[in-house]
Amino acid sequence: MMRSVLTKTLRDSRRAFAWWAIGIAGLVALMVAVFPTVRDNEELNALVQEYPEALKGFIAFGGEVDYLSGAGYLGSELFSFMVPLLFLIAAVGAGAGAIAGEEERGTLDLLLSVPVSRARVALEKLAAMTLEVAGLGAVLFACLAAGAPLVDMEVGVGDLAAACVAAVALALVFGGIAFGLGAATGRRALAIGVAVAAAVVTYVVNGLAPLVPAFDAIRELTPFFQYAAGDPLRSGLDVPRVLLLLGAGAVFGAAGLVAFTRRDVAT
Repeated sequence: MMRSVLTKTLRDSRRAFAWWAIGIAGLVALMVAVFPTVRDNEELNALVQEYPEALKGFIAFGGEVDYLSGAGYLGSELFSFMVPLLFLIAAVGAGAGAIAGEEERGTLDLLLSVPVSRARVALEKLAAMTLEVAGLGAVLFACLAAGAPLVDMEVGVGDLAAACVAAVALALVFGGIAFGLGAATGRRALAIGVAVAAAVVTYVVNGLAPLVPAFDAIRELTPFFQYAAGDPLRSGLDVPRVLLLLGAGAVFGAAGLVAFTRRDVAT
């Protein structure tokens, strides 16, 4: 039965996943196609270096803004904002809808009528969300690994994989928050709102930390700092940081699972 809960959840989301994959592939194709023009434009890179520090804090990935290298270009154009944004939308939507979405549609009571525990159902729902986000990470990696050599980006396959893994881990933090709140309260809108608010606040804190001493003191507590600080596009996978992000997402998800097993479910 539990395999069917997992597979049914994945099957139900297959069309949405296909559109997500197409969108990611299109975005990567566009970024790859533009790179040769950007790489050969030293004036553009000089202009970027003159950006205010506040703006650099938001577009830098791994602490460096450099449009002349493949790693610098991908970091600023994809991994500093677009990839986290897309992955966060996917993760938060899937996490909030996993339990709370079923409950609001009135289908959760039918799911729970089978002779299995709530904890097992919630665990499989959490696993489905994780696999969906990991699948998007795999699509992103495949597109980058295929496209980067075509324009001589000179970014290693291992470094591309590391950046994609870090992006998945970051998204799962906020997906875990959405899942946990949705499972604990049964309110999808609340789960989405809180998870998105947490993402926005921590993103702003991390970006403005170089300019705001109060933010700098707590910067390392933000998921966005842990995501980018290891500079995976140049230095490869920072295992401790990725494990920290995955652990945070797991804690939020586990908290929601426990709360779900103890509360009344709307029918």
